Amino acid sequence: MKKYIPVLILSITIAILFTYCKITNRVDKQENTIAVTDNISATQNNATLPLSLKNNTELKLVNGKGEFLLDKTTKEQQTYSFRNDNSKEVFIELIPANDTANLRINQIISPTNKSDGPFGRDLVYNLSEKGVYQIKIGESLMQGDPFRGKYTLKLQLK
Repeated sequence: MKKYIPVLILSITIAILFTYCKITNRVDKQENTIAVTDNISATQNNATLPLSLKNNTELKLVNGKGEFLLDKTTKEQQTYSFRNDNSKEVFIELIPANDTANLRINQIISPTNKSDGPFGRDLVYNLSEKGVYQIKIGESLMQGDPFRGKYTLKLQLK
């Protein structure tokens, strides 16, 4: 019996480590989902983020740039915001997986709640105010079928 004790201890240790890794992985995924509802930063190399952002999320840009992978359901209007401290304009681009997708920038709302739009899929917009701007993304009601799927949102402050 004594010669089996080290094997038994090793087996229990491996089982505990395996269980811990499974639980930690699940918790990390849940924390990523929770963290998304607060603020989210683009990575240093502007790689696409594999997380789904929720409406009313402030996008944190790194060096004035960001690239975000987003998921949209049918007839959903999404709102994302970004902070402008000293830039004169912003370049915004929506890149859906399908070129014929009915997707556009519906509105841009300034920090003083002035709205402008609708626009197309890409835009260079003059930023006349400092503060938090909102971007509303959705379909054009006048053309095509409602859009559902993944797309990339690119922002660059200039």
